[in-house]
Amino acid sequence: MNTYRITCREYAYFVKEVEADSAEEAREKLHNNVNSFKTTMEWDDEWEIADVETKEDHEKVGLIMPQEQTSDKNELFTESSL
Repeated sequence: MNTYRITCREYAYFVKEVEADSAEEAREKLHNNVNSFKTTMEWDDEWEIADVETKEDHEKVGLIMPQEQTSDKNELFTESSL
């Protein structure tokens, strides 16, 4: 019997309070600095399976997560490159 590593993706939702003269201005302000505004509500609702691989294969090659990506979005790294 094999052991599988299943990578899941979760969608986080949050509500921010932004003072502005219009909805467009509020969007622009939020886009420029989302973390500077008060979060009034947040929740995780949806999720999906992004990848399934054996534990053995997972340990040989890892997937670069979005915050770790370089200019090549499809780049993979191996243990030796860490």
